[in-house]
Amino acid sequence: MTEQKLVLFDLDGTLFDTSEGIKLCYRHGLEHFGISATDSELDRVIGPSLYDSYRDYFGLRGDDILQAVRLYRELYSAEGIYRLRMYDGVEEMLQAVGRKGNLIGLATTKPHVMADKILAFSGLKQYFDVICGANLDGSMSDKFQLITTCMMKCEFSERSRVYMIGDRFYDIEGAKTAGVHSIGVTYGFASGEELTEAGAEFIADSPAEVARLITGEQIKI
Repeated sequence: MTEQKLVLFDLDGTLFDTSEGIKLCYRHGLEHFGISATDSELDRVIGPSLYDSYRDYFGLRGDDILQAVRLYRELYSAEGIYRLRMYDGVEEMLQAVGRKGNLIGLATTKPHVMADKILAFSGLKQYFDVICGANLDGSMSDKFQLITTCMMKCEFSERSRVYMIGDRFYDIEGAKTAGVHSIGVTYGFASGEELTEAGAEFIADSPAEVARLITGEQIKI
């Protein structure tokens, strides 16, 4: 019998193309301070926490960060959260991974309440055994913390059978720190070069390829 795995997925750029809603809301937060941003500049901030991005990429500090995050979330909750597209083959991928008796988890820096709402809205929540997201105050936004929290909640301690799947170097570095396997996906918001340089063990160009790497079987999309 095949040994059970714990398979963890990022959300933005791995399950969904959420770029339209995220960019809309980032701009809403920045415009309050008279800051404009191009699409390419905003591409960089899809993945890390809002607090880190407003500080590290746009130079906000202190209460200004809190104000930008408040404005972002105000619009995101009402409108931005629904501006997304599930990548082709994602549901079939989750079905294939689950059919093998594996546990499936979400490890995202998006706030837990938002991630849970997206999975419910999209119909994917039924496939997940555990959902781990950041807290609204920005804590629990480190991928290592999210991975290890998922493992703890699932009471799954065998790191050699844990896989983290994501599209940014944060996902890969978090997996390395946690001592688990990593699969970088190139159909999201980062290049294969970014993922390779971060040390991804495997690279997948589609959800079908992710399913094959986990289950050893081809799936039809």
